[in-house]
Amino acid sequence: MTAPYSGSQTRRNIAAFLVGKVPTAVLTASVLGLSARVLPAAEFGHYVVGMALVELVLGLSSFGLDWVLLRFLPEYRLRGSRHALARLVIGVAACRLLLLGLVAGGVWLARGLDWLPASFPPELAAVVAILLVVEGVMRILRDNTLEALALQTRMQIVTVLRGTVIACALLAIDGGTARTLLLAELGASVGALLLGAAFVAHAVRKLPAQAQQGWQQPSRAQMRAVALHNYASGIVEYLYSPSCLILLLARSQAPEAMAGLGFVLRLTDIIRNYMPGMVIFSVVRSRMIGAYAGNRDYGELQRWAHFVFKVSALSLLPVLAVAAVYGDLVLQLASGGRFGEYRLLFAVLCGWLALRLHRLILNVVCNAVGLMGMWALASLCSLLVLPVLAWPGAATLGLWLVPAALLGNELIVNGLVVAGMRRRGFAWPLGWRWWARALLAIGAAAVVAWLLPGQGVLAATVGTLLLCAVFAVALLLSGAIDEKDRQLINRVLGRQLLREVS
Repeated sequence: MTAPYSGSQTRRNIAAFLVGKVPTAVLTASVLGLSARVLPAAEFGHYVVGMALVELVLGLSSFGLDWVLLRFLPEYRLRGSRHALARLVIGVAACRLLLLGLVAGGVWLARGLDWLPASFPPELAAVVAILLVVEGVMRILRDNTLEALALQTRMQIVTVLRGTVIACALLAIDGGTARTLLLAELGASVGALLLGAAFVAHAVRKLPAQAQQGWQQPSRAQMRAVALHNYASGIVEYLYSPSCLILLLARSQAPEAMAGLGFVLRLTDIIRNYMPGMVIFSVVRSRMIGAYAGNRDYGELQRWAHFVFKVSALSLLPVLAVAAVYGDLVLQLASGGRFGEYRLLFAVLCGWLALRLHRLILNVVCNAVGLMGMWALASLCSLLVLPVLAWPGAATLGLWLVPAALLGNELIVNGLVVAGMRRRGFAWPLGWRWWARALLAIGAAAVVAWLLPGQGVLAATVGTLLLCAVFAVALLLSGAIDEKDRQLINRVLGRQLLREVS
């Protein structure tokens, strides 16, 4: 394995990622809490809808360009020249800029044609349009280029800078509006874009001037196939995304209700991004693709994929139990006394995260082994769920349309892809045995926390610590962590932390 995607480099990237994730997690939680406190409920609802519009349009206008970088940049860094890599990055960024410019013009025109949600103020359309362009190009450099080049330290610096600017803006304003916060998002994205571009340029200059002898660049047809297959599945993914569902409900729900839903969805997204398994996944994804491109060892790819999902799922279960037992208190503390009534919705969305994480990992595996067409077909099949729920059920389900659509989509995509992989000879065990043991362990831990007397923050803190302790002990005693898991944990850490059976 060459240096950029070797085990030692992966460990360094994980260390850099963890160091960066601590301030990023604090900043993200601070921004969410401050925005819910500083903005009135209606203004926070407008901000939620505006950011949902940004996320949705960014996804629908990507045309799979992000996956061109994630899939092929590791190969360019391993075997190509700096000029070839620079041409690829500049070409993708230029295409993204052109597409986003056209879309931003459409958003600007939409404000006068009543195409925006009825509750969304038209005067915010201009800020949203500019934010679309800046944020989209910034993510091409930060989230796609720096990640694919295994430059986690620089990626985290850009992320921390952006969060710091927004947090400082929230601390500086008093009784702000949605427009003020959107302008803060825009300023932070501009700074992150400039810094990300500087980091990418510096990294490219250090690459070899000549490609390896005999190496041929991936053809445009290959890149187009990767882009279009991922875009086809990505369209479905964004139609089922929280951002799209928020916009769908914004036409029939009050801004105050959208504020509560948006807060719960954002908190759920923070939980997903900062779970241990996803921390590893964000770093290991480029290694998985780079390693498979070099050795074509599906067994190793599968072992890493299952390991990352298992770590994610096991770290999610205590969060799910805390949401079920203390969800109202968590929401009130995070929002300054608001949104405690969304406790059940919060718990259900935490459960949905398990299916979501499995899908994200499956997507990487399918891209690595060349099953993007099957992935796109499975995603298109899941479209059948949304019309059934949205047309007759939007009025009756209300906010519960969101978890119903999300769960239905994930069940269909995960089921069809796993079945398709098995038919093509790619084994994909579902781990029913360790799932059963883990669920029994977390069930026992949740009951212990539920029976603990007392109320308030202190009782909830003690109950949460007790829940985690009982779950950890029950998990170890049940044997849910097997020998393969111990080996991979030791490989990730680079030391013999867990004893392996000889």
